Amino acid sequence: MNNAEPFIGIFWFYNGIVMFPHAVPLSKGIHYGNAITGTKDHADYWEELRKEALSILPAHLRTEYFSIPRGRVVYHSDTDQFFVYHGNNLKKKDLQQVAKLFHLPKKKTIFEQDLHYCDYSDKDWSTIFG
Repeated sequence: MNNAEPFIGIFWFYNGIVMFPHAVPLSKGIHYGNAITGTKDHADYWEELRKEALSILPAHLRTEYFSIPRGRVVYHSDTDQFFVYHGNNLKKKDLQQVAKLFHLPKKKTIFEQDLHYCDYSDKDWSTIFG
């Protein structure tokens, strides 16, 4: 059994692996009401990564932080649960990689698709929002 402190934060997922995670121990997170989140957001951290790390991606995927699937791990103290918010592009095995990397306790982890992280670039928005 892994007794490591769980982490919270942000991540991207590309080509079958978690990429560019910014994870901080739960005890070092930022409190927002009942939620505890990491210390970085996707847009600002992407700009930091642009200097060197993004060079491993194809050029057309380096322009915007939302060009590849991404998500966020947040702890909710009111329910004592970790939420992995993600888009519509991640499969169960992908999410299991995230949970393992962030040391999330299986019985306290919820995977929740969030519209904010979804890729609807190939969809007709009227079918989504009626």
